[in-house]
Amino acid sequence: MATLRGLRLRSHLLSAVRTPSPLPAASSLHRLLLLSTATASPAPFVVEDFLVTSCGLVPALALRASRRIAYLKSPSKPEAVLAFFADSGLAKAAVAAAVAREPRLLCSKLEKSLKPRLALLRDIGLSPPQISSLITIAPDVFLCPTKIPRLAFYLSFLGSYDKVYTALRRSPLLLGHDLQSVVKPNMAFLGQCGLTESDIAKFFCSSPSRMFILGPERLKEIVVCVDKLGVPRCSPMFKYALIAIHQISPRRIDAKLDFLKKALGCSDTELGIAIRKLPTILSVSEVRLSRGVEFLKMEVGLKAEYIVHRPALCTYSMKRRLIPRHYVLQVLKEKGLMKKDHDFYAVVSVNEKKFVKRYLDPYKESAPGLADAYAAACADAEQAPS
Repeated sequence: MATLRGLRLRSHLLSAVRTPSPLPAASSLHRLLLLSTATASPAPFVVEDFLVTSCGLVPALALRASRRIAYLKSPSKPEAVLAFFADSGLAKAAVAAAVAREPRLLCSKLEKSLKPRLALLRDIGLSPPQISSLITIAPDVFLCPTKIPRLAFYLSFLGSYDKVYTALRRSPLLLGHDLQSVVKPNMAFLGQCGLTESDIAKFFCSSPSRMFILGPERLKEIVVCVDKLGVPRCSPMFKYALIAIHQISPRRIDAKLDFLKKALGCSDTELGIAIRKLPTILSVSEVRLSRGVEFLKMEVGLKAEYIVHRPALCTYSMKRRLIPRHYVLQVLKEKGLMKKDHDFYAVVSVNEKKFVKRYLDPYKESAPGLADAYAAACADAEQAPS
């Protein structure tokens, strides 16, 4: 009896092991899938993607900008910033350019930063289109409150937003320098050098305004160097000499002078004449100047003394001006249409319109094809690398 019960128990256990559990119905599987989908975590916020889709940045700029605000974990703040700029009338393209330059704008606080600083920009007289153009080159006016009073000073000093914008494009760091310890002392020193306030304003607009954000001692060092070169402070060339020395550096001026003497084949006195006439000759690259002087001497046949007294010759482009115009003179001389002693400087110094009127138009019949050859040479020069 016990044996029979044991056999039945063994048979029951084996059947339980062999019988597979029933598969869930199709409807049950569908419910499981729906449940897993509903409980899946939302896609994480990707800064780079937001910069492309919401700000309009191209992928390369978005990648670069995203590295500076990689800590952002949610789109809520940047979306609020973009909405604020749009509601304020700022151009979308300008905001995109500003964000590309300064991604931290997207992390700014509306009430504590953006709104009060926008109000300040409006208070100093800027319109939404002007603010739009401003933030493309100086987006940090919304991040650094000290820059807006500096902007107001430049607006007052230069007299128009357009002039300030031009200055900022040339020197984007202009608003980052203190007025009282740097800019105003430099302006005052230039006044002591003989420049009027109007001169300084024109100088500011026509030259790299970074000259005005040099340390005052460096500016004085440049003026001393200009004095040694013999450029009078009362001369219109004085400000150009300042620019040239600033670009070269006072410490390198002696080496530059030695090079110019060798390239031109002139004395110290003759070089002084050239520099006083045109200080920007100091800024011409050594390669360009060497090639230009060699062409003027070897091909055109000019003497060093002639070049020294007409230093602008060294600043003209060989490909776009010197060579094509020399070619025109040569053809006209070979055909007996022009005097052989025609002044070369007079030919190359006139603007394009006058050159065509004087040296090409009168000879269309007697020198057919010359005007076309000249135009082709100039076109090739425009396309060729410098």
